[in-house]
Amino acid sequence: MPMTFPRSFALASCVAIGVCGGLAAGAAAPATLPFESVRPGMKGIGRTAFQGERIEEFQVEIVGVIPHIGPEQDLILARCSGGPLATTGIMAGMSGSPVFIDGKLIGAVAYSWGFAKEPLAGITPIGEMLAVGSRPDTTGAGRRRAGSRVAWRDVLSSAERPADLAAFFATRLDRLGARPVSGASPALPLAVSGLGAAGIARIAPDLQRAGFLPMQSSASGAGAAPASPFQPGSPVGVKLVRGDVDMTATGTVTWVDGDRLYAFGHPLYGLGDVDLPLTAARVETLLPSLERSAKIAVPLAEAGAFRQDRASAIFGKIGATPSMIPIRLQLTDGAGTKRTYAFDVADDPLLAPILLYVSLQGVVEAVERTFGAATVRLQEGSVIKVDGSDDVRLDNLFAGDGAATSACGLSAYLLYVLMNNEWADARVRGVNLLFEYDRTPRTALVRRVTLDRYRVTAGSTVTARIIVSPYRGPDAVLEREIAIPEETPAGPLTLQVGSAAAINRTDDVEGPIYPRDLEQLVTLINRLRRNDRVYVLASRSDSGAYLGGARLPNLPPSLTSILTRPRSFGNFAYVPERGILEEEIRTDTAVEGFARVSVEVMAK
Repeated sequence: MPMTFPRSFALASCVAIGVCGGLAAGAAAPATLPFESVRPGMKGIGRTAFQGERIEEFQVEIVGVIPHIGPEQDLILARCSGGPLATTGIMAGMSGSPVFIDGKLIGAVAYSWGFAKEPLAGITPIGEMLAVGSRPDTTGAGRRRAGSRVAWRDVLSSAERPADLAAFFATRLDRLGARPVSGASPALPLAVSGLGAAGIARIAPDLQRAGFLPMQSSASGAGAAPASPFQPGSPVGVKLVRGDVDMTATGTVTWVDGDRLYAFGHPLYGLGDVDLPLTAARVETLLPSLERSAKIAVPLAEAGAFRQDRASAIFGKIGATPSMIPIRLQLTDGAGTKRTYAFDVADDPLLAPILLYVSLQGVVEAVERTFGAATVRLQEGSVIKVDGSDDVRLDNLFAGDGAATSACGLSAYLLYVLMNNEWADARVRGVNLLFEYDRTPRTALVRRVTLDRYRVTAGSTVTARIIVSPYRGPDAVLEREIAIPEETPAGPLTLQVGSAAAINRTDDVEGPIYPRDLEQLVTLINRLRRNDRVYVLASRSDSGAYLGGARLPNLPPSLTSILTRPRSFGNFAYVPERGILEEEIRTDTAVEGFARVSVEVMAK
């Protein structure tokens, strides 16, 4: 049967103080019993909170030891009893509960098995946990990337298809949820507030992918101070989202050494160096379950920041200030009613986009209907603000099935692309989103295009008539006078008319293209074609190429031959067509469809 983490989310806050049971706070190190000295048959006590913040004892009997379950990792097996454990078994949220034998700390309750018939726990040895605190604090140093380099074609593809965005985040949520330790299959109790039952139900499958057990909670205690300082056995947690939307997972403190706090006995996600808010918590009640019991807890005041997320423990500093990314959301419904939400997400390249994605979907579901067809517009002013860079524009329009998922997903996906770029540490100062929701799917299909003439000269104009069919409405005609550039050479010219997605596909190149730096990445994102435009693109055959992120049109055959030699240059792609002009016609609908027509440019 798979082993599970008996843990939960929430941030710990407080001042380090004396430890219960006569152990002195601020001691250089606890009196410990090393793994090598632990033997089956030994008996001791564990400490945890079953109700409120009051720490209670439970009995522990060692039943076995398993060395080398992983690199420098051992495991102690123990049968627990006392308090409510006969009814609940080992609960999610007990992770980190310290275990003492003859007054010496041997480790922390960290694992349990689903559907177990008795309270059998896996204990992480204390030596492994204390070693986590000896790692250097790298807060403020350059952050790691959470993913591989992103080709511009991948960005375009994800911008066009909501299913791609959903699959993208599903893959990353699955990776977060995969934390196997001795067959572990974790489910972490996650207190979620601000979304209501409908919002939580909408994002519950995503949270469960990430290994969470989402529970509706209240943020009413978020600003409250704990009744007592942190002690071994106190509830503690890691806050991932705070504010009008709050997501906090709770566990238990194992040891406090001055301003240094050790908890959980297992990884949160194994992210390594982190900077996540640490809060106190209060246990409201217990949830007995045949499959997996859990503590139901609410977060209290923030008190510091977790700095390490490692295989054997999470480690934090009481009094430290974590970094968060502020999110500001204004949601306007079809009647013009505006609602505003202010919340922060963890400033982490992997977690921030995922948390933004699930939070936005939860908010929209709580206020509007996300099932079926609708229209969601990201209005002008929707931006990602990055230090030392232009604002990244997010304004766009999405309509039809999955419109809300597209709007939430694309915003979060572009945040992921920025935070995981390969050139610079993109410090995001905030995300501002202006959502306008309409229950009617405002879409239109480009049917065909006709011209007033099909032979032109360079420098002249031609009038295009574009027939579009809106959703449940009569066909409309869009007229646009198109000026043929003076420098256009004689020969055939193709006019392509259609949606952003259709024009992107016709304007594609043969091979992956990667931006050359963060500045160019931001520029390319800001030039993304919008869904509420009809685009007119005039192009002709060309022998150009993309090289090193730059477009080189009309190359001589000799140079093209050199560039196409195997491995002569990296980041190279053919450009078989060259754009002569591009124009756009703004609409109030999401445009679909494509049409094309040929024009002969005559010599003067």
